[in-house]
Amino acid sequence: MRRPLILAVITLGLGATFIAIPPAPPAVSADDIPAIQEAHFAVIDEIASWDARTPVSRIGTIEGDPVAGTIRIGWAGDVPSEVRAIARDARAQGIDVGFVAQESSEAELLEIAYDMAASMPVDGAFAIGIGQDSLSVEVPTASAARAAGTEPIAVEGDVREVIDEAEDAAAEVGASVSVAQTDTVPANAAAVPLEAGAAIDPAAVAPIRTARTNDVAVLSGGMRVQTQFRSGSFVSCTSGFTGFYGHRPVIVTAAHCSDYADDRAVRNAAGTSIGRSDLVAELNDGELPFDLGVIAASYDARTLPRIYTGNTTTVDITGTQTTWPPSGYQLCSSGQVTGWKCDLTAGGAYVTCYGTPRGSECMHVQIVRSSGSSAFCLGDSGGPVVSRPTDAGARAVGVVSGIRGTGGTCAVEGLMAPVSQLGTVVYGLQLHTLP
Repeated sequence: MRRPLILAVITLGLGATFIAIPPAPPAVSADDIPAIQEAHFAVIDEIASWDARTPVSRIGTIEGDPVAGTIRIGWAGDVPSEVRAIARDARAQGIDVGFVAQESSEAELLEIAYDMAASMPVDGAFAIGIGQDSLSVEVPTASAARAAGTEPIAVEGDVREVIDEAEDAAAEVGASVSVAQTDTVPANAAAVPLEAGAAIDPAAVAPIRTARTNDVAVLSGGMRVQTQFRSGSFVSCTSGFTGFYGHRPVIVTAAHCSDYADDRAVRNAAGTSIGRSDLVAELNDGELPFDLGVIAASYDARTLPRIYTGNTTTVDITGTQTTWPPSGYQLCSSGQVTGWKCDLTAGGAYVTCYGTPRGSECMHVQIVRSSGSSAFCLGDSGGPVVSRPTDAGARAVGVVSGIRGTGGTCAVEGLMAPVSQLGTVVYGLQLHTLP
């Protein structure tokens, strides 16, 4: 049994040589950050979109610093004049865009990562990262793997051969492969299941911070939802973003919140039906698997382009991130356990393999780090992750996928599933945003 093809992107190191030397950063207040980040995202989207339209992608890893006003973009080969022109226009807005010379593009390293990941053992947890001319393989220690309920992976025999083949392929494009053992193991952030037929006591499952539990006809992100798994038990998660699939109103959430399956019954905390899981097969089981799925609501349900930040307070959703959110940018999230918080920073993209009774489920996620006590807790799964809101609202970035730690129900490192690929993976699926 083989794993599905998977990949991860990890941010580039700060010790690289930049083609452009940034000026001294101006003083930036915290109130300026949301608008600055929106301007950065627009520049990054424009450059990434230009690269995506070329026959051979040459773009590499990307990171940004909204306080310093800098964006650093890895590039394999000469930077085209069209891309330099975008960078010049950005500098006119006070954004310093520099390019980092790379031997290999992200696309070249992805192909190697695909082959390696597809050949690794299916029952063990591991991760693959893509950096500047490098691939990194993270293998949990035997004790960490057993504590998480997964099989340890011994870096020997067939596994060593897989890594050796990846090293040879990487060397051909000027890249290297490293292997490291870690004490942290990823786990999805769904709450402990409620047994079928058991009385519903939401407070016993997880503390309610968003306080939205019983909506039926008017749906938004940041609500508590419960999905019935094949065992008959219900698992508690948080709704992400509202959207449309054709004429059908939907709520985007995490695939694992639906037991990785379509047509699961979904209810609110009062036990009233709000829909059924859908599009999980398309979003989670394809060539590029994501921890994404939707709750298909009834046709007469009203969905609003907003997320709850409290019992009655909301933030409007004004747009969707169209590329993977580069590391270094500040984010906010709304979860039924951790509530509304803006102490998150995007890290490198990642591949997680969550253990299930049917074997590991592997998919693309991205690391998120909290400067507070926790990024996410069990029960936050599926909840919305957004950019720091401006006066107009916030940009949809991802949904809560899991936590990365040494055990327990919360962790300062979380994992989110970016929503940037929704429209490209499932044609006709789009988030509901303000015009």
